[in-house]
Amino acid sequence: MYNKKILILSEAFGTGHTKAAEALAENISLLAPAVRTQIVEAGHPISTTLMFRLYVQLITTYPSALRKLYEKKQSQPVSKRLQYVIYQMFHRKVKDLLDQEKPHLVVCTHPFTSSSMSRLKRIGYPFKLCTVITDFHAHGVWVQPEVDLYLVSSDAVQQELVDMGVNKSRIRITGIPTKATFWSKHDKQEVRRKLQLKDMPTVMVMGGGYGLGGIGRLAHTLAKWKESLQLIICAGHNETLKQALSEHASFHHPHIRVLGFVDTIDQWMDASDLLITKPGGLTCFEALSKGIPMLLFQPIPGHEEQNCDFLISNQLAVRIDSENEVDDWIHTLLFCPREMELFQERMKRYTQKIDPLDSAASIMQLLLPKDFD
Repeated sequence: MYNKKILILSEAFGTGHTKAAEALAENISLLAPAVRTQIVEAGHPISTTLMFRLYVQLITTYPSALRKLYEKKQSQPVSKRLQYVIYQMFHRKVKDLLDQEKPHLVVCTHPFTSSSMSRLKRIGYPFKLCTVITDFHAHGVWVQPEVDLYLVSSDAVQQELVDMGVNKSRIRITGIPTKATFWSKHDKQEVRRKLQLKDMPTVMVMGGGYGLGGIGRLAHTLAKWKESLQLIICAGHNETLKQALSEHASFHHPHIRVLGFVDTIDQWMDASDLLITKPGGLTCFEALSKGIPMLLFQPIPGHEEQNCDFLISNQLAVRIDSENEVDDWIHTLLFCPREMELFQERMKRYTQKIDPLDSAASIMQLLLPKDFD
């Protein structure tokens, strides 16, 4: 029996980082049930809330400024000065958590926690450190010499880390951690019956956990197709958007469902034929796992634009830059299904290279190398 503890640290910036942490904990429990895992959103609540509000403000009002900020040092490892600033702003109390829990291994799913844990490890805290990059691109803020193991989504991310000085032996290509419910695709008709949906062509629109990415405008564009297709709109935690759409006359139709945040997004993906989403790393990897063709709309400047570039260059998704392009793709969905099948074939080839338990197995190899070689 393993008397070991893993602390998984995330941040409350969006929902993807914590969902990846939850998937890791679930998958570790499948491989080693006796190993204890604990998930903590480590950032100071006030600092995190203020930073997230500023981030959303930049996205909606000054996207070019956010892009320049991201690109300024995207290929340079984080400096000790910036590391200190991140620690002081968000993680000054994390030492108390480490002293209390005494983890054998710390796993970070956000670059800020990875930065601060690297700083604490450097001054003598005795834990192994694993960092999970939750995008299809690696910014320099992820890179610290104290990280023992990086888990990445693709060979492209591995090469980016190597170019920034990370030894290849410290990197494993594992995909982005997803829960077991995304590992297989279920019968579409059966899932639709379960969700009380019609058995007809179905499009799902997502904007991440906070309903970003212009999905309100997309929903209005798609509403005119409501006699020919079924529309699922996921507003996430954006209650204002959910209420506005729910109250609008255009969406009072048996073929339209407006959802808030749901924990069963895997089932809604199973029920859908096409996903229109902003390219968050975890959402896109979940869609790849489910084999649902993706149209990418309004990526957040910086990491999501890089995600978008990766998926397009590998022919795993298509970017649409205006609502007008949506009509052409809906026509393709309804009348040229072979185009959608080609997408699914490419997605299947990509995901077949990845073992969904490899992230958890790599972490266990780091924690218990003799038992998980």
